[in-house]
Amino acid sequence: MADKTKIEWADATVNYVNGCSVLSPGCKHCYAMKQAHRFPVRQGLTEKTAGGMVWTGEVRENPKALDQVLRWQKPRAIFWNAHGDLFHESVPGQWIDQQFAVMALTPQHRHMVLTKRSERMREYFSGYLVERIDCEIDAIIAEHVDPLHRRSDDLRAIAPDLDETWPLPNVWLGVSVEDQRRADERIPDLLATPAAIRFISAEPLLGPVDLLNYFDPTGACCGGEPEYRCDVCPSDAPWRYSEPSSDGQWAFDPQINWVIAGGESGPNARPMHPDWTRSLRDQCASAGVAFTFKQWGEWLPWEPGCPPEWESQNGRREDHHALLPVDIDADPKWDDGLWAIPEFEHFAFQRVGKKAAGRLLDGIQHDAVPTP
Repeated sequence: MADKTKIEWADATVNYVNGCSVLSPGCKHCYAMKQAHRFPVRQGLTEKTAGGMVWTGEVRENPKALDQVLRWQKPRAIFWNAHGDLFHESVPGQWIDQQFAVMALTPQHRHMVLTKRSERMREYFSGYLVERIDCEIDAIIAEHVDPLHRRSDDLRAIAPDLDETWPLPNVWLGVSVEDQRRADERIPDLLATPAAIRFISAEPLLGPVDLLNYFDPTGACCGGEPEYRCDVCPSDAPWRYSEPSSDGQWAFDPQINWVIAGGESGPNARPMHPDWTRSLRDQCASAGVAFTFKQWGEWLPWEPGCPPEWESQNGRREDHHALLPVDIDADPKWDDGLWAIPEFEHFAFQRVGKKAAGRLLDGIQHDAVPTP
């Protein structure tokens, strides 16, 4: 756990659940998987293969992480389990209950939970959650007599009545979607899961993703009528439209509140085409959904500007005769970007590293966060 983090949209990271397994293309170059063997709490959770270190599928809890969160009194935006997945198939249900109990007991924090196992998350929320979490709250209070330098009855006083306060207003739930297939698999589960805020992490973004079926303000998804559902909307998802206004029009109530997009970093990172990210930015703008652009990652995109100049996404301009290598295909620091044509604009990609590539999208830094 870290009380500070370089993640732009969080103040701290807490790794209560450690360990995972490769599930989809976005996992291929997982930084947590490659670095796990360096940390005592995660040693033995990966194994060396011809392709590098790979998760074994074993998971491990770190109870000290829960204790730390209970002791933090200053409000923080906490990203949970960056080195694991709370809803991994090997995680016991009681671990999930315990984390939710701690989140319930710390209303001063914003808790953000991200998963690739959307189906298990949806199933978890369909059970008898309130009773189980209440039991864990009682156990925490009994075991941690003075976790916040106060009496246990004071801690009980801040515990919410889960029958009245559900879903927890300070818990945000999200799913990772690296491409359209994963979006269509996971977002319906997210929509069917009760949450104060729902978000999508499109990182690493490996292809174009169309979200308009999930939050189109024109009503293209559900025909603009609350009585009608398209095939995309899960049958048990909340209504997508609120009551009609005075002019008789149905007001759109987006069920996805936040989209985070970013490219891949690390030695084997794959380039992210700017048009994929621009599309997400524009979709969010049209639907009134908060948009955060986290990073370009390892590869900096360059596009033709006023001849003979090329312009980069971090604001540089260069004469392309001096910029581009004579044999771009043979240069490991360049990708010609021809794989994106003709569907997308032509960009060339230069390997410069995450810091140098920056996080400006068409000259603008996007850091919007939803208001609960």
